[in-house]
Amino acid sequence: MFRDILVADSNIGSRDKFLKVLSSMGYKVGFVPNGNEVIVHLQTKRPYLLILDQELLPDGGLKTLERVRMFEKELRVVFLTKNEPDVDTEVCREARKLGVTEILKKGFSNYTMFKRILGMLEDAPDMSADDKYLSLGRILVVDDCPEMRTTLETFLNRKGFHVKAAADGENALAEIRAQKTKIVICDERMPGMDGLMVLRKIKEYDKSINVVMLTAVGDEDVVKEATALGACGFLTKPCDLQEIEKLILSLLIRGI
Repeated sequence: MFRDILVADSNIGSRDKFLKVLSSMGYKVGFVPNGNEVIVHLQTKRPYLLILDQELLPDGGLKTLERVRMFEKELRVVFLTKNEPDVDTEVCREARKLGVTEILKKGFSNYTMFKRILGMLEDAPDMSADDKYLSLGRILVVDDCPEMRTTLETFLNRKGFHVKAAADGENALAEIRAQKTKIVICDERMPGMDGLMVLRKIKEYDKSINVVMLTAVGDEDVVKEATALGACGFLTKPCDLQEIEKLILSLLIRGI
C-alpha cells in the first residue's frame, strides 16, 4: 500500500517541488493551497502524513492545525517553519503543544528536510516491501570490482533505495532497458566499455537518467569530458558512503 501525503502550502512553487520529489518516489500526494481546503480534504480523506507550512493562508499553519486537532487527534503532522526547530520560538512551542510529529525548517536547497520526511515514511510499521521498493527510487551501480559493487549495493539498500548492480557496460545498458532507472553510479575505469562510453550510451537512450561518475584522483580530463557528455556528479575513489547518500538524495530532491 502506498502512503498518502497531503501537502498544505500556499506557495505554488513549493507545492511543485514537493510533487517532483514525492510523486517520483511512488507516494500518492495531494495538495491544498490554504487552511480551509485542508479541513475540506480531511473530512473525506485521511492521509498518512500532513505536511503543513507555517505561513499557510489565510490564518497561518498554527490556526489550521488547531482546527485539524478538533477532529483529527492522531494524524501525523510535519510542521514547516522559517527557523531552525531547535530555536525556542513561540510558534514551535505552540506546534508541539498541538502534537506535531516533527518540526522542520523549510528549505529546498539541501536534502535535510526531505531526508527527515522520507525517514518518517520509510519507518512506517506496516510498510510493505513494494512501498520500500519505490520509496527512494531505482539506482544502478556499475563497477567491475565485486567488492565495490557489494559495498555500494548493501549500503544503499539499507538506506531504502532499490539498487541493482552490473559488472560492465553491456550488462548496465541491458538493465537500464529492462526497467526504469533514476540514477546510475558508474565507474570510469572498466575493461571493455569504459565509463565514458557507458555514459554516452545512457544519454543516447534516455537523457533524463542521472549519471554519477566514480573517478580516480587526478582525472581532470575525464571529469571535463564526462561533464560535456551530461554527467551530473562525480565521486572520487575511495568513496565516502555518506557523501554518496547525500549526493543521491540531492539529485532526487532537485527532481532532475
